[in-house]
Amino acid sequence: MAAFHTRDKPWQTLYKIMIGSIVPRPIAFVASRSAAGHVNLAPFSYFNGVSYNPPTVAFSVIDRGEEMKDTSRNISEHPEFIVHIVSAPIGEQMNVTCGDYGADIDEFVEAGLTALPGVVVDVPRVAEALVAFECRLAHFLRIGDSAPRASHILGEVVYWHIDDGLLDEAARNPIDAAVLEAVGRMGGIDYARTTDRFSMVRPLIAPEDPRSIPSRKAASAAVPVPLKVPRARQ
Repeated sequence: MAAFHTRDKPWQTLYKIMIGSIVPRPIAFVASRSAAGHVNLAPFSYFNGVSYNPPTVAFSVIDRGEEMKDTSRNISEHPEFIVHIVSAPIGEQMNVTCGDYGADIDEFVEAGLTALPGVVVDVPRVAEALVAFECRLAHFLRIGDSAPRASHILGEVVYWHIDDGLLDEAARNPIDAAVLEAVGRMGGIDYARTTDRFSMVRPLIAPEDPRSIPSRKAASAAVPVPLKVPRARQ
């Protein structure tokens, strides 16, 4: 097994190892605008949801050399943005926006995507995206002491756009993954689809079980339930 200190490898190598190991990564397709009104649309795969009360998402933008990329600079100037989930049908258009365009170039136009106005944030959203989160900046953190640094951006979701064909609020899983067809990022230029899925039910531990959380033991008067670890469905 390879083993090494971080200091013994260049950041370029560590970056490739990280993005090849932490897979698949969901993609934040982020719309932002500058204080001057220039719109930017770009994807970032250092992304996830980090809280649900309040609902909060986070993503990181790695600098281009010594300078911030348009997205992080825009959000530092205009603290609102919209995060879209990338579905397979817009994957190619998302990839178009990865280009190193100038700050005055509108990636909506370059990718042939439709811009609709946000409802509560002054940023356009992608009409073709099945899920979009309108966000207000909650925290903006700069990471690192030398170039390239990164901006870690947390946004509170203040308005939601969910396609009618996706949502069933009464269901155990209210988002239909088969309809969403989300894609994730792998290492290099590779991507993954979320069409290959399996289920595992989490273990049920009775409050009376000695391994249970103490507060559950004290609060519960339920009949003991035997511990069972269900097998994964094939």
